[in-house]
Amino acid sequence: MKLSKKTALWFTAAALALLLMSFTCAASENYGTPIDLYINSNPVDGARLINGTAYIPYRAMILAADSDATFEWDMTRDTSVATTLGMRIEAPDAEHYIEANGRILYSELAKNLNLDGTLYVPIRALSRALSLNCDWNAAESAVYLTGTPTAIESGDAFYDSDIVYWLSRIISAESRGEPFLGQIAVGNVIMNRTEDGSFPDTVYGVIFDRKYGTQFTPAATGSIYNDPTDSAVRAAKVVLEGVEVVDNALYFCADRVSKGSWMDKNREYIETIGNHVFYY
Repeated sequence: MKLSKKTALWFTAAALALLLMSFTCAASENYGTPIDLYINSNPVDGARLINGTAYIPYRAMILAADSDATFEWDMTRDTSVATTLGMRIEAPDAEHYIEANGRILYSELAKNLNLDGTLYVPIRALSRALSLNCDWNAAESAVYLTGTPTAIESGDAFYDSDIVYWLSRIISAESRGEPFLGQIAVGNVIMNRTEDGSFPDTVYGVIFDRKYGTQFTPAATGSIYNDPTDSAVRAAKVVLEGVEVVDNALYFCADRVSKGSWMDKNREYIETIGNHVFYY
């Protein structure tokens, strides 16, 4: 039977669509390993273990916790925004954090993933946002979330605004342009000093400490008073959430001047992040 040109083109397009659909489905199945997820014994579909991190489709888990949740996509920031349980939860694509009720919940080893048009986020971070206990059962390859879904304590209540003010400014002044991990590390140094008896016990005191000369150049040049970047504010909040990427670090300096410096000769090297070298 001879097909008309129009019919032949239709069959070709249909075949290509089926081929694309089968490829997409196969690709989706290749993202990690399917696992089970339960919220108070109720199963939630779509969970996967990817590179050692348990993930769930963002919308699926929020809707399982709150069927009245609403969503919007912020195209300017590639961010999904949910309104649920009286708070906003923002999940930016390809970032290592979600923002919930003004809190920055950071996952150092995992970032949000857009897999075939579905945004996946680390289960543990999202469970914190929803105030749920999170337990991983390796034998069953299952995650169990328990508790009553409620909004996490707000950032306004959780963070000390004065600490955020100064910590974000020193992070911004010292590490503007550095990778986010390096910005967190600078914040770690400041907070570690407040807990070490050799330094003042407040963030403000540490920044403006002159006991052994100027400790931080921005305090002397005045750049400490510049408005911080959004990234620096997030890094400051991550530090205040208890994230520490350079354990016990008390010093840092630019990589270009580290060799032969006082720190290099007298302090224990920890690691280099971006253009900064960190020491204990």
